[in-house]
Amino acid sequence: MNITDSEQRRNSILEAIVEAYVETASPVGSELISRTLRPSLSSATIRNVMADLEREGLVEQPHTSAGRVPTDRGYRRYVDAVMEKTSFSPDRVRQIAEAIEPEELDVTQLFQRAGEVLSDLAHQAVYVVAPTVRRSRVKQIEFVPLSVRKVLCVLVANEEMIASHVVEVTEPISRDDATALARFLNTELVGLPFDELLSSLQRRLLAQQDALYYLAKRSLDILHHALSTEPEERLWLEGTSYLVSQPEFSRYPRKTHDVLKHVESQEDLLECLRPDIKSDGVCVRIGREVRMPGLDECSFVTAPFSVGQDVVGGIGVMGPTRMDYRTMHAMVEGMARALTELLTRWGAA
Repeated sequence: MNITDSEQRRNSILEAIVEAYVETASPVGSELISRTLRPSLSSATIRNVMADLEREGLVEQPHTSAGRVPTDRGYRRYVDAVMEKTSFSPDRVRQIAEAIEPEELDVTQLFQRAGEVLSDLAHQAVYVVAPTVRRSRVKQIEFVPLSVRKVLCVLVANEEMIASHVVEVTEPISRDDATALARFLNTELVGLPFDELLSSLQRRLLAQQDALYYLAKRSLDILHHALSTEPEERLWLEGTSYLVSQPEFSRYPRKTHDVLKHVESQEDLLECLRPDIKSDGVCVRIGREVRMPGLDECSFVTAPFSVGQDVVGGIGVMGPTRMDYRTMHAMVEGMARALTELLTRWGAA
């Protein structure tokens, strides 16, 4: 689609307003735009276009004598139609992967380090939504008796994901019993998706002539309790101090309280982020598009990461709508690529 000279002027001035406001957090006047764009546009043309942008609802004037600030619609136009999207080079992605890779294959440490590194780079709050063992395949299961009626169930999945749960059992369990159960599971069920583990054991129970009926039944009882308390996803948050230190929030204690309250409501935040993780590529939600109480002055920039071709989670930044979207887009996409590279390599190991 061809862009007319008029549209190009409007895009250039909107871009100048957004980028100046992101940098200064102050309303942007025509004089600043004139200095930025001169000699390509006259002052009169700039004032006329700014008035047009305001009529369209893309910018607004907080006070009569003030300059303009972008609205949510203005940021959306900027992200979708004006902003030049850039990506990190393969070498830069490899450098990031090296920076976040833990010494041992530990996905929990990997996600924590990814969040910490991205937060420090972006100076924004960062969230990582990652799968638990329930969304992976069985690599190993161990049962460790803690007492005659308590057993520690350790679930190890591919990509070295680990979960452990203490389960109370109705029948006493000895160390020999626990060893026999683990041997049965690790012989019969390794490689199955955890979500199919219980149904597979239930099918074994239907064939009562199975010589391993007792082992299957005891294993099913323990694993049912362990997996029933294991969520499908886990959320890591890093750098919330970056978010509340922004002038939009730091000047208003009530806003800061509301933002922290809703950010810490992890299930609500997970529900909000799930559609973004399933999107194709980087997803940007701005202001009221977030549709979460207390966060209508925030924006989310999210990118999915994968194991091979399968999307398994997402990482993103959360900040005020006055955000450097171009830089955040590149950083989030680059970190997601680094996570995909590491997780795919671990999964093939």
